[in-house]
Amino acid sequence: MAYRRAVAPFGMSKLQRMLGDGLPRPLQHPLEFLFDKRLSHAEQQAVWRVESIRQTVARRAGSFEAFNRDGKALRVSAPQIARTISVTPEGGTFLYLCSESFRARTILELGGCAGISGCYLASSKYCERFITVEASPDLASLAGANLSLVSSRAEVVNAFFDDALDKILPTFGDGLDLAYIDGHHKYETTLHYFRRLKPHLNIGGLIVFDDIHLSEGMRQAWQVLKGHEGFAYTVGAGRFGIGLWDGSSTEPVHYNLCPYFGCLRKVSA
Repeated sequence: MAYRRAVAPFGMSKLQRMLGDGLPRPLQHPLEFLFDKRLSHAEQQAVWRVESIRQTVARRAGSFEAFNRDGKALRVSAPQIARTISVTPEGGTFLYLCSESFRARTILELGGCAGISGCYLASSKYCERFITVEASPDLASLAGANLSLVSSRAEVVNAFFDDALDKILPTFGDGLDLAYIDGHHKYETTLHYFRRLKPHLNIGGLIVFDDIHLSEGMRQAWQVLKGHEGFAYTVGAGRFGIGLWDGSSTEPVHYNLCPYFGCLRKVSA
């Protein structure tokens, strides 16, 4: 975080140039937040509500079954889920601001975990339908309980991603305004899930890829995605890769804010 604070003015300056070049304005506040952490009172209240849910999870006893990125089952404690596995408060707030700024009505998340990131996404006043997919029955149940505290329009599907998408995608007759891919972090699977979601993305829709620097495979996947036909703009923003969909651009305009987050380091495969 000390590095982030030191380079924040340079990052903000780069962001202003990006906006001047034509980067859509709905991305301004979410990206600015990553540098200046400024929120309105209403936004702070939304964050506090989700963070209180996180704290409740952290105080729970016992363990839960989860699946790692290789699909292997393992047991994890409630504090691990709340503080290590779930999205960070900063990352969750960024997702919430994206949902708000883009006025996303329909939102799909792949990788529900305990529902913390889902609570952030579904907290937007514009959200009319939110679905998250979680393979672990333990975590799906926990996510459902947590999401019910912030929205009556949230649903958890307990299934592996492809099985869930077979059932879910045909029901999105009005398309997807926002998709968040946060699970099965590998090269082939990341590209596969994007290909499945692509026909359902609305013009002007946003897709967020998590952990684009988690492994060499994820770095390679982002290299492919950031230049993918159909994106109007793509942005590397720390842990997140962001794509703004228009369905027709042959070569997206790409911006890279990652140097301002200190995330351009070599990672394991």
